[in-house]
Amino acid sequence: MKNLKTGLLILLMTVFAVNFSNSQEEEQPTMFVVHTDNVKFEMMPKYEELALKLKKSCDENKIEGMSWTTISVEDGRYVYVSPIKNMAELDTNPMEGLAKKIGEEEMGKMFEGMDECYDSHSNEIIHFIPELSYMPEGYSTKDKNEREYHFLYYAPKNAKAMNEGMAKIKEMFETKGVKNGYEVYHSGFGSEESYYMVSVAGESELAIAQDGEDDDELLGDESQATFWEVIKLATKYNEVEAKIRPDLSYYPE
Repeated sequence: MKNLKTGLLILLMTVFAVNFSNSQEEEQPTMFVVHTDNVKFEMMPKYEELALKLKKSCDENKIEGMSWTTISVEDGRYVYVSPIKNMAELDTNPMEGLAKKIGEEEMGKMFEGMDECYDSHSNEIIHFIPELSYMPEGYSTKDKNEREYHFLYYAPKNAKAMNEGMAKIKEMFETKGVKNGYEVYHSGFGSEESYYMVSVAGESELAIAQDGEDDDELLGDESQATFWEVIKLATKYNEVEAKIRPDLSYYPE
């Protein structure tokens, strides 16, 4: 059990030298580890208290060599996303510095307390797909912490057609000169199903909705045929609303 917990901590805390969604000017990693805690609603206050304690422990002890961004989802999920260059990076333990500063026992108590807040968690790899993402000149996700994630699942036999359909959507946005961008990610190791995830950023839910209306007006009714080429291939579709949580995230100075 101790080895299992250590492995999960490594997956959780490899996290985030950069934000999950970067501005166009910043170099975007293409491979990520995603760790998800499915927190029980009644335990969310305690979970956030411990997550904040962990962040403050790192701040106070000026821990280097690791950083992370926390994403909270409306259904109680807390998601930690970490850029990696290869699978071998999962063999390192970025928590070693903190353990030396505050002691393994104290660090263990924090994570054991977080364990009590959920009954399940998961890990997977996802990939950023720059060639399918639309980031027009002048567009940035900076200070836009609201997120709308669109998950499009599909059967493996339709992989080529799905990729071509996503490419046509990007081409349509470019042709129409849409000002609002989006990022596209694809499922990887650990995912039970194949999917594309489209990430839309905004300063608020209202701002995302207004941007969507502006995009629809610019794209026009003829865009529905292009969208349909992707939608008809999907086995299921999920829309998820979430927030980037700077208050629970750690970035060493």
